[in-house]
Amino acid sequence: MSNLFSNLENPEQPSKLTTPTPVSVSALSKQIHNALEGGIGRVDVVGQINSPKLGNHWYFTLADGEAKIDCAMWASRVSAIKSGEFDGGKPKQGDLVIVRGTVGHYAKYGKTQMYVERMKSAGDEKGSLQQEFDALIKELRDKGWFDQAHKKALPMYPRKIAVITSASSAAVRDVIETARRRWTAVELIIVNVPVQGKTAASSIVKALKRVDAVAQKSHIDAIIVTRGGGSLEELWSFNDHEVVEAAFHCTTPIVAAIGHESDTSIIELVADHRASTPTQAAMVLVPDSDELTQMVDHYYIRLLSVVQRVVELGTARIRHAESQLASCALSQVHRKRARLSALSEALTARRPDALVQKRHKTVLSLGSALQSHARRLVAQSKATIDTLQGKLDAIDPAIVLKRGFSLTEDVDGNLIRCVAEVKEGQQIRTVVADGAIESTVECTI
Repeated sequence: MSNLFSNLENPEQPSKLTTPTPVSVSALSKQIHNALEGGIGRVDVVGQINSPKLGNHWYFTLADGEAKIDCAMWASRVSAIKSGEFDGGKPKQGDLVIVRGTVGHYAKYGKTQMYVERMKSAGDEKGSLQQEFDALIKELRDKGWFDQAHKKALPMYPRKIAVITSASSAAVRDVIETARRRWTAVELIIVNVPVQGKTAASSIVKALKRVDAVAQKSHIDAIIVTRGGGSLEELWSFNDHEVVEAAFHCTTPIVAAIGHESDTSIIELVADHRASTPTQAAMVLVPDSDELTQMVDHYYIRLLSVVQRVVELGTARIRHAESQLASCALSQVHRKRARLSALSEALTARRPDALVQKRHKTVLSLGSALQSHARRLVAQSKATIDTLQGKLDAIDPAIVLKRGFSLTEDVDGNLIRCVAEVKEGQQIRTVVADGAIESTVECTI
């Protein structure tokens, strides 16, 4: 291949070379592959297993804290590993192994990797990072930092969420897209921090403390700490003791989603909620507007049904009272008429005619008075009925609501009659004439 930089080796002499013929990417990749195979050959490497994906073919990373290299071990080579070499038949995250193989260049992805032919355990010792990880896990578990008693409840309807991650990462895009799709009213505050490297841990600690300090004043209801997947080294910032301590002492609820579902970082164990992916973290905090709409429609239908039943019951009671009042009035009239008839018969039976004639006017007068009394009694009964009808109308729920009154219920539909039956933070529903209002109790007076 022509030396494209030959004129730079002796700048005093101008290059007499013509423009070299460019090579294709595949030709360059082949030269890289040949150089790696010819220059390195077969080699034994000791390192720590990271991010293993062990199916028929094994894919993993070997690392030593300073560098890493991707590895592939084909199924035919995997089957040659001695039985009992590893617990469970396969190496685990953090195991220290010795591998033998060749280094090649995978042209399709422009990726340099090692093709492993043999593998054996380097002993029971784990890699230093894994040892440090396990030791910190044990220390914090003994302190009780992972206990459920320390977990804070997540807000049901957050107004603002602070997202601590790299502003250029795929993770932050996933969070933004998920939140926009589920609930456009929620405000996301992106706190840009490096998520790996020497400055990552201190930057994350500062971000957590700064957000927590202004959370109440700025109405930040929750924090998402997230990043995409990676090796143990790349995720190490989220296992740093200071980062974990800052998350533990944070008074604002934290949802942590570090790496992929199979990855576990210590900050996720002390967080108030652990999510498997950045998308899942957003789904945990941000309510789904479609689900809320369906819930409101469901409660509206239930409330409408309850009101209709109350109105129907009130109407039935009014009609029953009307029937009883009418029956009572007619009964009294019939009794009076029966008594009049009995008196008339008694008078007739007490003849002589002189007594009859003498009392005839009296009987007529009594009859007229009785009829007048009956009419007054009927009128009074009707007035009583009208009064009762007015009272029943006055307590009709629908009419009461139309006059500006309301009913207050809890989320189960139970009627709230006094302040002592509610507490701060409780969801309540206020029923008015044309619908219902849902609210949260902030304080009681």
